[in-house]
Amino acid sequence: MLMVFIASCHSFSEEEALLNVPIGEEIITVAGETFKVDFRLDDVCKELGIFEVLPDDFSKLKTKYDMINYYKTLIPAFLPSYSSMRPDNHECVFARVEYILAQECFSDRCDNKTRKEVLQLAVNFHKRKNDDMNNRYSSPQCTLKTGVFLMAVILAKEIKSSAKFIDSATLQQALLFLNNDVFVSEVFSNLMIECSEKFLNNNK
Repeated sequence: MLMVFIASCHSFSEEEALLNVPIGEEIITVAGETFKVDFRLDDVCKELGIFEVLPDDFSKLKTKYDMINYYKTLIPAFLPSYSSMRPDNHECVFARVEYILAQECFSDRCDNKTRKEVLQLAVNFHKRKNDDMNNRYSSPQCTLKTGVFLMAVILAKEIKSSAKFIDSATLQQALLFLNNDVFVSEVFSNLMIECSEKFLNNNK
């Protein structure tokens, strides 16, 4: 009995452990639609150092549920420059969390319910990021990219239900934003928010 219990715990741990993949370019086909998804980082996100400077408690996050719950606690409070590599730079933390959640939601082992929960969080935070950028003259470009990318990954994986709310060209553009030196415009951010909210409202 003890061995069965240990085996079941081990299996659960492996199933829920953070994937940390993919990190490169992927081609996916879902419901007859084919997309290129690029997890590589452009110079803006590399300069931020989202894999280098992180708060101490970040190492305690072992599963996607840990990461989701941690995501819920974050408050957008970005420093004036996207290039500041300090542990208190919330852009660095947001970008890293959203990147990891994009990896998790990209996986086939992530269920629809979890994807929708993460998408709702991403939408809520993205609105606040836009407000923060407009009101405090900060430039959180990397986390605008990771937010758009996270929403796009989920919409792509849920294309059977999301296709009526976002066209393929817009979705493909968003799936390439991480490795694209073009800044995310407020217009495009709002478009991704709008498409995501329509999908969520029609798939409760």
